[in-house]
Amino acid sequence: MTGRGPVDAQPGYTLPVFDRIAPAPPPAIIAARIDLHTGPGEVVADLFGRGGWVARAAIDHQRLAVSLESSPLTRMLAEVVLRPPDIRHLDAAIQGLAASPRGDTSLKAWIGDLFATRCATCGRMLVADEIVWSIDDEVGVAGRARPVARSYRCAVCQNQQGGPEQRQAPLDADDLRRVDAAPGVDTVRATLRARFPDVDGADGLPDELLAMHTPRQLIGLSAILERIEGELRAAPVLAALRLALLHAVPLASRLSTQPGRAAALRVTAGRVRPLNATQFRERNPWLAFEDGVRLVRGFIQRLEGGPTGPVQGRLGEDLRSLGEGVATAVLGLGSVGGAAVLRTEVDGYGRPIPMPRIRLVLGQAPVRPNLDRLVAAYHGTAWVLGRDAAALLPADALAGSSLRPAWGQQAARMARAFELVEPTMARDGRVIQLDGGVEPIVATVVGGATAGFRLLAARASDPDDTAPSVLELLPPNGIMPPGPRTRANVGLEPVPGGAGDPEMVAGSGLFSPPERVDRRPFSATDAGRTITEIAVETLKARGEPATYERLLGEILVGLDRQGHLRRLVTPARGAPSGPPARSATAADTDPVERLLALTRDTLGGTAQRRLGEIEPGRWWLTDPDDVAGAAIPVADRVEWAVFSLLSTAGPLPERSFFDRIASMFGGPDLPEEGLVRACLEAYRSIKSTPDRVVTADDLLKRSEEHTELLAVITEAGHRLGMRTWIGRREQTRRHAGGTLGDLLDPSEQHAFLGSISSAPELADVDAIWYVRGRAAFLFEVEWTAMLGEPLLRRHARIPSDEGIVRFLVIAPERTELVRFKLARSALLRTAIDQGNWHVIKSNHLQTFLAQEPLDLGDLEPYLGLDPTIERSGEQMALFG
Repeated sequence: MTGRGPVDAQPGYTLPVFDRIAPAPPPAIIAARIDLHTGPGEVVADLFGRGGWVARAAIDHQRLAVSLESSPLTRMLAEVVLRPPDIRHLDAAIQGLAASPRGDTSLKAWIGDLFATRCATCGRMLVADEIVWSIDDEVGVAGRARPVARSYRCAVCQNQQGGPEQRQAPLDADDLRRVDAAPGVDTVRATLRARFPDVDGADGLPDELLAMHTPRQLIGLSAILERIEGELRAAPVLAALRLALLHAVPLASRLSTQPGRAAALRVTAGRVRPLNATQFRERNPWLAFEDGVRLVRGFIQRLEGGPTGPVQGRLGEDLRSLGEGVATAVLGLGSVGGAAVLRTEVDGYGRPIPMPRIRLVLGQAPVRPNLDRLVAAYHGTAWVLGRDAAALLPADALAGSSLRPAWGQQAARMARAFELVEPTMARDGRVIQLDGGVEPIVATVVGGATAGFRLLAARASDPDDTAPSVLELLPPNGIMPPGPRTRANVGLEPVPGGAGDPEMVAGSGLFSPPERVDRRPFSATDAGRTITEIAVETLKARGEPATYERLLGEILVGLDRQGHLRRLVTPARGAPSGPPARSATAADTDPVERLLALTRDTLGGTAQRRLGEIEPGRWWLTDPDDVAGAAIPVADRVEWAVFSLLSTAGPLPERSFFDRIASMFGGPDLPEEGLVRACLEAYRSIKSTPDRVVTADDLLKRSEEHTELLAVITEAGHRLGMRTWIGRREQTRRHAGGTLGDLLDPSEQHAFLGSISSAPELADVDAIWYVRGRAAFLFEVEWTAMLGEPLLRRHARIPSDEGIVRFLVIAPERTELVRFKLARSALLRTAIDQGNWHVIKSNHLQTFLAQEPLDLGDLEPYLGLDPTIERSGEQMALFG
């Protein structure tokens, strides 16, 4: 759950290259956050843009946008995303490019001449699509290879003689001559080499990258690039042409090992890694460019028909231009012009010039670099944008064998960005960061604390949850909202005013007056104590085990409110300055690693007495008093909320249903989407559609069925010659002109149940069959899948005994939801195993109890979520 509905998948209109180096954010969540935190005309900023997607959504919602792109390539993509060129203008540019003069002919024909061949059937001259090369040995990506076949299309043969459109044939003498004929390739290679910045420690890397192309491909790609850069075109059209070339370059290289597909480029220790392939396809560069054009053309068409519809941004130069002119967006490169875009200006008297304030900073943290992403960005940027743009990348890291920058570096980068944007933010502004994984979340939180930002909410996504992690931060000059006091944050609220000074130290649950508090150094002991308290209160509020990720979000909020985060990133007074000692480990010097290590050590340390890892990755309470104080499990509360909403709200669209459910839960109680969907599937009617969700369950009818089943169970117990009992709460139910209690014999109505168990909770069990001193059969009848109360509370207080057998009777419609909850909760599974529970569906129980004569030995085939009675192949043997 996102807090605004189900999670949409990544947008289907992205480009393959950017899916690898800068994945786009989920559009539904971006749109929901813009609607929630801003109004029309207000400014939304993305500090680490991945192609202008946040800015595009902001413009579509009548907001103003600032997008500081994370790399030159995403800056180029944003030009198209924010101002998609007219398809007719793009088509005209492609046609003009193809017909542009080159030598004595056009550019397209000139490149085609490099791949001229003859049809093996009719002998006509034509242009080959690609030449297949066999790799004899693999010495780098440019291992020795020899041409072995050609692929081409012959329209004459296809029209007159039939056969496939694309043909293959061996190479003839003219083909072999043209393979080696590449006049001027040395000059072309030198020109292209100048586009690649030098890499310290890997001087030969640019040459290896160019060696991935055959001489003919280098000549053809260089000619296309020269023409693109030599013409004066509108910026969006020029960006679209460069995007097409960006996708053509790997297709027209040795990376093209399969038709229409290119393998990933990989570099280790400054050398291109050899491909695990026996052949590659020398694709005609112009045809590869046309493939890229079709991809970009379809991308632009899907942009206009996508969730945000047609968008045409009007670009300004800086934040001030959004308030003074017609500009709707500012597009910049964060590493170069970010400060200029967000600069504040003063007039001749030194007074700040009024300018729009940023209401919402929304986006994702910068993608953590690795060698694969870096080499893809370096290679693509040098080809389509040139040396100056590629020099902005940390290309020297390509000389290493691996690239895993410390998370503290990521936090420092986030801190610089937050410090840059803070002077331009509104006091009631917000920072919303969507991230994935534990480390990115903590790095963003630490970066925000370094810049003085406060953490209002944090939700780290579970491993099995598709929703991204969400952080909400408040700028240093902001006003801390009052917010609800929950069990997980009680005692952690700051004093009114000043956004809650993070340097104030909590004492006895209250903050001391600001004037009497001195800054304290960070204390791992105090922080660990806070971590334990928050984790315990979070689990008590949830009422069920939680993953480490779910606990982490609440822990980070609590550490911030107690001032521990601020003290972690602020050197203590009197601490020595300068670099850390040589003996210091990463956990000592990196605040992100230090915080992660402290959290994990606190939760799983040997000194921990109140928490335990009930199963890998999931934590629960170990202190009996804490367990007794836990709330009803979230899973059961969500289930009841789903039923209540469907039974009272009437038909509603699925999207509205998810929005309504999300609004009912928050903080540690926010459920994952899988749980909500499982509950919805259990209660929705078969007549439901995505636009009209209804339920067939009726509370009154279910209550009557419950009463009738208890009556049948009681009468069957008497038929078996056993004494029976009906729970005290159930005895008052009306049945057959009287009550259920009337079905009990007078001696049973006042029976002493101590012979079964001394637990007083035994009197609240729905129904019991028993023979004093010998055996007891306990029945819990549930038409829902809310198992927390009967299994984890009531029967947890009834000691297990070999003479006690327990039956959980469920409605058949809840089978899959019960299965889902049992798989989700180790507590329920443990209770089932230790309590000698047997699950039986209500319809099967009624069938069994209707038998004559009634024999408990015949009950076995009816038990379980997948009972033998439901397996058609075994029913004859059962009753034979």
